[in-house]
Amino acid sequence: MAFPSDPPAPTTTHYAAGYVLDDIERFSRLVIGLPLYEYQVEPLRAVIDSVLHRRGREFLLVFPRQSGKNEAVAHLLVYLLAVMQRRGGQIVYGAVGDGLGRGMRRLEERLETPWTSGRWRRGGRPTRYRLGAASVVFLSSHPQAASRGETADHLLVIDEAQDQDAAHIEAVFTPMRAAHNATALYLGTVRLTTDFLWAKKAELESLTAVDGVRRVFLVGPEAVTAENADYAAFLAEQVRRHGRHHPIVAAEYFLEPADGAGGLFPPWRAALMRGRHTRLATPRPDELYVATVDLAGQDEGATEAGGRLRNPGRDYTVATIFRVETEFLDRNSVSTGPVYEAVDVFVDQGSRHFQDAPGRARLADRLLAYLRRWNVAHTLLDASGVGQGLADWLGDRLGRDHVTGYVLGGQSAKARLGSDFLALIDTGRFRYWDGDDEPLHDGWWFWQQVAACAYSLPGAGRFDRDLRWGVPAGARVATARGVECLHDDRLLSAALVAEVEARRARGALLLGRSTSRVVAGRDPLL
Repeated sequence: MAFPSDPPAPTTTHYAAGYVLDDIERFSRLVIGLPLYEYQVEPLRAVIDSVLHRRGREFLLVFPRQSGKNEAVAHLLVYLLAVMQRRGGQIVYGAVGDGLGRGMRRLEERLETPWTSGRWRRGGRPTRYRLGAASVVFLSSHPQAASRGETADHLLVIDEAQDQDAAHIEAVFTPMRAAHNATALYLGTVRLTTDFLWAKKAELESLTAVDGVRRVFLVGPEAVTAENADYAAFLAEQVRRHGRHHPIVAAEYFLEPADGAGGLFPPWRAALMRGRHTRLATPRPDELYVATVDLAGQDEGATEAGGRLRNPGRDYTVATIFRVETEFLDRNSVSTGPVYEAVDVFVDQGSRHFQDAPGRARLADRLLAYLRRWNVAHTLLDASGVGQGLADWLGDRLGRDHVTGYVLGGQSAKARLGSDFLALIDTGRFRYWDGDDEPLHDGWWFWQQVAACAYSLPGAGRFDRDLRWGVPAGARVATARGVECLHDDRLLSAALVAEVEARRARGALLLGRSTSRVVAGRDPLL
């Protein structure tokens, strides 16, 4: 084994091993064969110091997503197994969901070193990895798992801290450290200000304020990109696609948690949504338009003379027309995809889809005429529930390739739509018309819904999978006509354009206009 030339030349195997084991950076580079970055090494040295000197400290380690947190911890475990293999003792690793399997797989990969290959063993229930007399045991930290009775002699690792139940960790896992004053290391991804990870951060920072010992290692993206150019390019692409302030980018890459509840469109985001264009009365030549339709239910009273609805608080059917700007470049002249500008809206409340009312045509015919007037290249319609019939009917008349029925069913589908919609907004690619803010006008209603839209995330939820968003049921707004119900139909119709973009981006939907011309052929005899 070759060693750097700067230290004294080792004279014995014992001295050589001691030199390598004296620092985790050397061990990773010379034994595991995968050098760690400095931003990974610094927190590991603090943890090792606490373990070896039985200081019993707690540490929080958070890296930007996919920047080597689990890799660093796998190196730490292999290092401690090598150091403790004669002394013995146990490390406890607790995680929920995929974190448990991921931790075991990474440890197995890193145990295949010249020093440990063929010497470590796996076995038992719960799963243990042994090297000599030392071991790492992997336990589920789910509140319903039977995980009591183990002892953390040297170190307790709690992975996915943002998903942990604080009361369960304190009741079941923290006591495992007691017998030998073991060190604790909490790992995770930034998500909410209300979860276990962020609460532990505040707790440990308060201890640091007293004794000056650093316990919280929030490694920001600037530290990672300074050492890893590939990660810098990757991060730049995520910002380009989703926007710097998209909740996923802000939390998982820039370590800025969401509040877990509140308004989905704060004033700064609403300002991004407002375009500089005005509403259009008619389509313009050579412009490309698409339509998105949020379909409401039918009202039994809509077919009665006088048109009085039996449920006047019912949602509206809303069709939003978007002008598609297909050539949009960012500040660096890089194409970020098309921009969608809302230019008009069709609104109906309670009309029967396929049945005329006195003095008013059925909704299907009026909506068809509206879409034809705008000569839309494609229509995406919420086909949930009764919507599929109208989507099929429109497809028969506008062309199956020009109408998409989108089933917005289930919590995860609406969560993904909300996340994709924010990505469009935060990258400057969604714009609603300006200059229509008079009370009770269409634009005014849209901005009222934007301002009232709230969101929430469960404690262990992901933004793109578990986001709950919309105007709260029972929301009201004062108007000149009195207090009226406030829905989210206009907002949801606008948000459906994110699904148009998602389908376009993956090649499932083609947007654009084509032209043809006759090209004179070349005479083969000339």
